[in-house]
Amino acid sequence: MLHSQLARWQAAGLIDAGQAAGIEAAEAGDAGDAGPGRPPAPPRSPRRAIVVEALGYLGAVLAAMAGFIAIGDLWPGIPAGAGLALAAGTASVLLAAGVVAGRTSRSRRAAQPGLRRLRSVLWLASAGSLAAFAVVLTGPSFAGYGLTVRLLSAEAVTAGYLAVLWWRSQAALLHLALFAAAAALDGTAIARAWPGAAGWAPGLGVWALALVWGLAAYRGWLVSATAGYLAAAAGLLAGAQLGIAAAGGPALALATVTGLLTAGVLARRVLLVGAGGLGALVLLPQVASRYLPAGAAGAGAVLAAGLVILAAALWLARRNATPAGAA
Repeated sequence: MLHSQLARWQAAGLIDAGQAAGIEAAEAGDAGDAGPGRPPAPPRSPRRAIVVEALGYLGAVLAAMAGFIAIGDLWPGIPAGAGLALAAGTASVLLAAGVVAGRTSRSRRAAQPGLRRLRSVLWLASAGSLAAFAVVLTGPSFAGYGLTVRLLSAEAVTAGYLAVLWWRSQAALLHLALFAAAAALDGTAIARAWPGAAGWAPGLGVWALALVWGLAAYRGWLVSATAGYLAAAAGLLAGAQLGIAAAGGPALALATVTGLLTAGVLARRVLLVGAGGLGALVLLPQVASRYLPAGAAGAGAVLAAGLVILAAALWLARRNATPAGAA
């Protein structure tokens, strides 16, 4: 029936011989996928795909909560062995569920974007459960370490685990989670190495890590670049905020704001420009209140700084603009 219909369309000049052969081959392939004696499966409805994705998120959140229940410091009364088994089991189940979601997303008829997002959420929840496992394992009932060592072990295990998952999926959510785990590990390690340095030393460490992260994203070594820029901007602002009370903290805050605005204009990245504006809104008043008089004079100084930064951004935009007649 299909062959005769294609022949009539070809005779009428609607399609040529190659198009007719391609249509016939495609229909034959779909029929083969459906199996002998069965019609082709209907496409999944978008509403069903959304419901499946939402239920997956709910299940991931509940499972992750079960993993954190294993931490005796948060939920007293649970036996240490049972908590360890619960955290390990939750992490394994969520990892396997993410693998299934990822494989299903590669099938032809699946709602691929939704399932890929679900895989990222499942693997992120799995990383949280693994962190809970590390906290329980190094706690008083087993290894007996203190809080700082327990945090370091959990952050190190989570960062390594997320690095593997991000390398496997290249997902933006896992990229951001990997940076958060790496920044937490960096700050905790510096705080343990220099316990008297207050917040400026961990803040400087996070700031330096964020700067390297942003440069790596710019060079194309981290995927995606947008997630890398977002992580770097957040780390730079957080590091500058942590270190603003130190002697060179205000200079670092001003350099961070100026650098984000300049990089955003030169790279034409609205994300970086917005991060620089947020940094100006949060950091500049703190700098002004430290060095400038209170009241109207301080507010005027902040306004003047904002106008200077805005003028610099517009100047850089005009300087970096492509002429209308350029190729």
